[in-house]
Amino acid sequence: MQGIGFYPGGWRHKLAQPRSVFDRSYYEEVAELAERGRFDAIVFGDQLQGRDAAGRTPERLAIPTLDPFTLLSAMGAVTHKVGLVATVSTTYNAPIGVAERFASLDLASGGRAGWNIVTTAHPNSAPNFGESELMEKGLRYQRAEEFVNVATQLWDAVDDPARPGIAHKGQWFDVEGRLDTPYVPQGRPVLVQAGQSGDGRDFAARTAEAIFCPAATLEAGQAFRTDIRDRVARAGRDPDGVKIMPGLAFILADSEEGAIAKERELLEMADDGLCIEYLSESIGYDLTRHDATDLIPIDTIVAECEFPAEDIRRMLTPGVERGQSIADYCRGYARQPRGHAIFVGTPEQMAARMGHWIKEGGCDGFTLQPGFMPEELKLFVDHVVPLLQDQNLLRRDYEGATLRSHLGLSSRR
Repeated sequence: MQGIGFYPGGWRHKLAQPRSVFDRSYYEEVAELAERGRFDAIVFGDQLQGRDAAGRTPERLAIPTLDPFTLLSAMGAVTHKVGLVATVSTTYNAPIGVAERFASLDLASGGRAGWNIVTTAHPNSAPNFGESELMEKGLRYQRAEEFVNVATQLWDAVDDPARPGIAHKGQWFDVEGRLDTPYVPQGRPVLVQAGQSGDGRDFAARTAEAIFCPAATLEAGQAFRTDIRDRVARAGRDPDGVKIMPGLAFILADSEEGAIAKERELLEMADDGLCIEYLSESIGYDLTRHDATDLIPIDTIVAECEFPAEDIRRMLTPGVERGQSIADYCRGYARQPRGHAIFVGTPEQMAARMGHWIKEGGCDGFTLQPGFMPEELKLFVDHVVPLLQDQNLLRRDYEGATLRSHLGLSSRR
């Protein structure tokens, strides 16, 4: 639920509400919609770096990111059941502070808190925390593993009044004491992860109870789910205790032709200038320095970009081999950013597709990403949710009060 929705140009749609993303009432409306749709949870990302690829602030992008804890607290105040999942970095926080914040959110919401654990990949985050460069990925995951271990010890200690507290001494943290909360309704918040690399998948297999991922096709979803379940089993955990939920962006209309036309309209709203700014932010290199008709200057980009050079070279090479111009490549990237599946069609077709993915083992659920907000979310809740309920693919009402119960996860109390 990142403010404007999935499509980079969606904020320009006549039914979008780009100015409302700084209003509390907007988030209250979205929270009530999600709960009316019987969603498991609302998830918000974090933002630890500025929006300024190579020092240039984008002029055409609408990518606001407010603090997830603050937004979810406001949304929790107007809802009673829907889960509240906040993204928090283990690289730029301390375990006891994060454990206390999630215990507080779980307590205040009646057991609806979830933690999307990230290690932070954007190199521009490091200077904001007094560091010259981002920690190496393998070290970030080592720190994350110990971080989560300390946090879970703190939550577990709350559940045992006779326990004096924890006394942890490790590679990254020395922590003694206990949290000053009376109890945590879920025992622990639900642990969520979205790692894609080998290190990330192994960390998720050892730690997470729900996993987000990109999967553009059913085959990709099946392969990811199979791989993660194998890793979970090798980690000595029950694969059925981990829910795989790939991203699914969507555009809905009464007819397939209408949905296709709506998507075409959204894509046309992302002009070349917007698309170039969008990729610039994604790779940490200011492409506006070049003429949009130039071929992709891959050697210059990988020499100066803010992200790991080989990752960026791997990403751009297909476009270079096709002889694409900067504008051509950026338009293609803006059509399917981050590799998520995109559905364009009617509510009936979307409900059928979601059911097919579940039946064929492509996922255990979905991380829904409306094309633009809040109109597409309203269409989903009003027209797709009843169809999913008729197929027994979605609850008609919440059966429990906690996020763990919504996801069918075991209690930690």
